Amino acid sequence: MSTKTTFTMNSETISNGFQKFFSVIQESKLKISSKKGTEYINLPLIFALIIAIVFPLSLVALVICSLLLSVSIEREIKDEVKRLDV
Repeated sequence: MSTKTTFTMNSETISNGFQKFFSVIQESKLKISSKKGTEYINLPLIFALIIAIVFPLSLVALVICSLLLSVSIEREIKDEVKRLDV
């Protein structure tokens, strides 16, 4: 037996997709640290993307940093736990 999934594309689904995408970018951070754990740079990902667009040579610096240091993108996931107070 096969199941069928239907995805309709309208303004609401497109708008919700863009909202989720931008909220994920706003919640994420770019972190550059050494292998030992010393943190050098910790900036919001949206700010790092703007720097990369304005200064394209910063992407070359990021590649060099990724070879020498640890570059990561981190996002804290918020768990919504519903409590039942009895």
